[in-house]
Amino acid sequence: MSHPEEKTSHTPTDSFNDAKYNELESKGVVTHVLTEDAPLDNYVSSDDAKKMARIMRKMDWRVLPIASLLYLFSFLDRSAIGNARVAGMEEELKLTPSEYNACVSVFFGLYCLLEVPSNLLLKKYGAKIYLPIIVVLWGLIMAFTGLVKNFEGLLALRILLGGFEAGLFPGITYHLTNLYPRKEIQFRIGVFFSAATIAGAFGGLLAYGLSFVEIGGYNRWPWIFFVEGTLTVFVGVWSYFILFSSIPEAKFLTKDEQDFMQNAIIYDSTAIPMDDSYRWEYVRAGLLDWKPWLSIISYICCITPLYSIALTLPTILKVSLKYDAVHAQLMTVPIYIVAAFMVVVFAFFSDRFQNRSGFLIGGCVISAIGWGIGHAYPNNGKVRYGAMFLSSFSYAAFPSVVALLTQNIGGKTKRSVCIAIQVGVGGLAGIISSNIFLKRWAPAYMTSYLLNILFNCGAIFAAGIYWALLYLANQRKKRQIDSGAAAQISPEVLATMGDHSPYFVYKY
Repeated sequence: MSHPEEKTSHTPTDSFNDAKYNELESKGVVTHVLTEDAPLDNYVSSDDAKKMARIMRKMDWRVLPIASLLYLFSFLDRSAIGNARVAGMEEELKLTPSEYNACVSVFFGLYCLLEVPSNLLLKKYGAKIYLPIIVVLWGLIMAFTGLVKNFEGLLALRILLGGFEAGLFPGITYHLTNLYPRKEIQFRIGVFFSAATIAGAFGGLLAYGLSFVEIGGYNRWPWIFFVEGTLTVFVGVWSYFILFSSIPEAKFLTKDEQDFMQNAIIYDSTAIPMDDSYRWEYVRAGLLDWKPWLSIISYICCITPLYSIALTLPTILKVSLKYDAVHAQLMTVPIYIVAAFMVVVFAFFSDRFQNRSGFLIGGCVISAIGWGIGHAYPNNGKVRYGAMFLSSFSYAAFPSVVALLTQNIGGKTKRSVCIAIQVGVGGLAGIISSNIFLKRWAPAYMTSYLLNILFNCGAIFAAGIYWALLYLANQRKKRQIDSGAAAQISPEVLATMGDHSPYFVYKY
């Protein structure tokens, strides 16, 4: 594929000249249009490739542990209500089944509404400032949840918890896309998302231990909120000293390493600059782009079975498989350990083969088989428990949904909006999944299992449509280049086109 600089001369103009371009680039306002045919390996020497690998390892050790830890507590805190229910919260607060479901579902109200403004705030203030603030705030809310005495109090705090947690997942995802080349992004998303599955295992172990705590008039379930909330506040404060907002702020890298990494991200592309300044037209472009809206179908259909596991697995094990409350918490752990391992495996090979759609579809197929086995053997507890290991492959499939979008959106402002749309509207899946395992369908939950099979099929279908549309879009761009039409587009126009540039090749 030819590149634009091969067909156009860079003639300075009043609106976009060399001096202006150099000024913007030096300030980090512009990046460069990404192309599928210009991966890092194609424009660096073998020594540079080794240097890049060494720098990314240093960044991984600094970025991924804290990102994973923050997301672990995010997922741990939102799903703790399921562990608290098994530990006696529902009985003590005298919640009806519909009131409990309302408390689970209402979390996703502000969670969905605040994603876009949250990511715009993150872009303005930076990850180092913004992320620790929201983590500390939701940690405090989590701790106060242990003090509630009735349905109304629990409902109010769940609403606030969702509001402050709204910024973390889209925020970290957006932050990672600014630190790593797009061909390397899914493994990093997969590693930090694996914290969600580890949260399930850790939450089960923690709830098991706290099920025996009876101190100060608070017995069992309040201590799940007290302990997890306190730990979240501590981690939020600590994260301020670890996080950095951009590569130039990465003090653990030398100046040479900072410059090298920054250039590698900028030149993960052609030489045509992409305007990364904050402009409302880029916000509007993100809101009107078809890609985040179509990806929401895959997002919801993939994450609904995932949330079904995260929010209701202890209940499934207790009601359907007849485990007592304490052992139901403990038996969730092996399922989450396997799921966490497969998340990383899928993400690694997805980056290795540069294939997102295949691993998304594969994970959903395996998950559907797991729910199908459970549906076919409603009276066999051992088979149903084993089938949950297959059902948990939704976790392995999910990072591909996010990577498919992030790598196909050009421009930082537009990308921050599109990620927030996907995660925000996709968060409605939490409302769906919290109302799938209804008490009236117990103990076999036949309808619940069937619905999760159908959701997995929906994710597979939507991923196929998404792949086809990206393929057709690439063919249109190729025709523009081959016909010479792309060469007639001026550099200043290309700078504002983002992923609509004919030289931006979609990857799937």
